[in-house]
Formats: sequence, C-alpha cells, structure tokens
Amino acid sequence: MVADHNPTGTGVRSTTAVDASDPSVIAPLAVLLRHARAEASRYQQARPFPHAVFDGLFENRRLLAVHDELPDRSVEGWRSYDTTHEWKYVFDKVHRLGPAARGLALELSSSEFVQFLETLTGIDGLLPDPHLRQAGYMVAPHGGFLAPHTDFTTLGDLPLVRRVNALVYLNEGWRYEWGGQLELWRSLDDGPEVEIVPTLGRLVVFSTPGAAHGHPKPVVAPDDRSRVCFSAYYYTADDSTVPIERQLVLWGDEGRRSVRLRHGISLLSPPLLTNTYHRRRQARRTVR
Repeated sequence: MVADHNPTGTGVRSTTAVDASDPSVIAPLAVLLRHARAEASRYQQARPFPHAVFDGLFENRRLLAVHDELPDRSVEGWRSYDTTHEWKYVFDKVHRLGPAARGLALELSSSEFVQFLETLTGIDGLLPDPHLRQAGYMVAPHGGFLAPHTDFTTLGDLPLVRRVNALVYLNEGWRYEWGGQLELWRSLDDGPEVEIVPTLGRLVVFSTPGAAHGHPKPVVAPDDRSRVCFSAYYYTADDSTVPIERQLVLWGDEGRRSVRLRHGISLLSPPLLTNTYHRRRQARRTVR
C-alpha cells in the first residue's frame, strides 16, 4: 500500500502579478530557509528514505515560461534514452536555452538554493553541478517511463559523492491517471511506498545514494502531452561514511520487466481505455 503523503510549503504560492524587474523563479532565501527548518526533522524521518515534497516555492507563471522555452526535440542537443530501462529525452546545454529556462538552471545552482538544501537535509558542504552531468531538462513523451533504480554514486574521476537530488516539475494540471508519477521504493526488490504526481511547481528533494525511485507508469496524457522535469544533483567531497564502491546506475530486474510490459500496453491501448484503468487505481494513496 502506498503511503498517504502530503506536500509541504503550500503557504507561499503566489497570487500576485509577476514583477518583470525580478527574474527570480524561486522564493526568496528567507522563505526557503523557513520551510527548510520547518521540514528538516520530517525529512530525516521520511520513509522509505529521507525526502520532502514542496508546493508553492516556485512562481508557476515563470515555470510555464520555462516550459514554453524548451527547444523542440528536433534541435541539436537533446539526448535520447530508449532502452529496456527508460524512454526519455534529456537537454543539458544551458547556454542554448532561453532566459527563463536558463534562469531556473542557474537558480538551482545558486548559493541560496544550496543553503536551503543543506538546512533541509542536514548535509553540509553541498556542491551543485553547473555542467548538469546526467541531469537537466528531462522529457518523457507519450509512453515514456523510467524503471525503478538507484543512482550512480560518484561523479566520474572527481572525488565527489552524490548526496541529494532535486526535481522540479513543469506540468500544468497534470492528473494521476496520466501516469508518470514519481515512485519512491523501499528497495529494488520491493514496491513503491510513496507516489508523487509531477504537477507544475512541485519540488521533490531526496537523499542519495541507495534511494530506489523511478516513474515506471508510462505517460498516457491526452494530446500527446509529455512529462517534463528539471533535475539537479548535489555532491560532497569524498566522505568515508558514504558508500562509493558503485559508480553506475543500478536497475531492478523485476521493476524493469513490469515497466516494459506497461510501456507496451500504453502504446497499444487507446488513451480512453488506459486513462480509465489508471482512474481505477487511484484508490492508492498518493501526493496529488
């Protein structure tokens, strides 16, 4: 049974007009730190691993501008991943993006956002990766998915250990039955304990390594809508208390077989039939 899990940070959703003189997408530092301190204890105690879900920390109208600026997938710079484990497109060329999309990437590498993460997670000395290696804007098209997995632990030859993931979703009005929920698993041999709908402005933060997660339910949104997310990863200097024996992504065999089957069904089934199936599954508790 998936746990009932309510998002936090709902008290800062903006209802005022966008200030054109202020290009910021995210809330001011004082607001970020207030929410980080309020959620730090719950973050550490969260199951199946330390994590938090925030709504309202981003200016949604600016996030819509970010979404609209993303280049067409025919533009050079997109990387395609179409394997038994995943089907998605990734764009990490920040210098090729428009001002809104570039601004979101820069703000998540800023001192202010890193302070927010350190306060929330209790991990000091976090380092962002401005090169967005294996990160950036991720698009799952109709039928797209990501099998449950645990992430790579080290950053190439650099003496850095991956410690925190931050995901910002850019999907206006996203519904549960459209698939693409982020699932947090107890282990790759088990099943999901938390499901999170990837709706616009939602921020998910969780600690790595060893955090089993993915979005194995294929995207079945109407009108060929894609699931869009910005991902950023944060590191610390080599720490003997953090296991670093594994560098590559680790996939779960059982999750991979189940995901690929659902992927095939989603491509063959009419959207109305697929959406009806997902609505019937909605009795499971989830973050909406």
